Amino acid sequence: THSEKLLPLIDDVLTKKNITLDDIDMFFAINGPGSFTGIRIGLATIKAFAQVNTKKIFCVPSTDLMAYSMYKSLNTDTHQYIVPIINAKNDRAYYGIYEIKTLNKKINIEKIKEINNDYIDLAKEDIENLAEENKISNLKYITDTSDFDTYIKDRLLLYPKPSMLITLYEDLLNKDKYIFDAYTLNGYYARKSQAERLKNELK
Repeated sequence: THSEKLLPLIDDVLTKKNITLDDIDMFFAINGPGSFTGIRIGLATIKAFAQVNTKKIFCVPSTDLMAYSMYKSLNTDTHQYIVPIINAKNDRAYYGIYEIKTLNKKINIEKIKEINNDYIDLAKEDIENLAEENKISNLKYITDTSDFDTYIKDRLLLYPKPSMLITLYEDLLNKDKYIFDAYTLNGYYARKSQAERLKNELK
């Protein structure tokens, strides 16, 4: 129901605050990973706003935001290796590995493992292998579900609020890599749409 609800909700918020899209300085969004259709609807909407109003979009994957959230919760300026894991349903997970550190009082985020989608047992094996290859002994996990407790014993259970995007924008050292316009912003699907998967199976 994204397509039915999103625009009326945005219109309602703008009306209550007595502002228009022209008053917005920059648009903020999360671009996945997640539902193919849901991401497409959200990004198409915000890209249309940005194009019409010639504004920039600050956009990060939800896994980046989760990794940042955990780093903030640790209240440290030492560098950390953080693994966000999102429930992708059907015993599958979206995951990545991030190295986060503080430089000149700003936070720098780098991916060691690009966002992927796999069965949770294979994801855990992949993460452990990469940690061994990179000689990482202090991985920290953050997840949005308790469904994977069999695989992840010690973890932070959290899915950050979209408002944390503003805090992230203020904290980031390397924010330029997260700033797009209507033509350069793309979604993080990490898995092909169901239609594409069915088409490939029929070939």
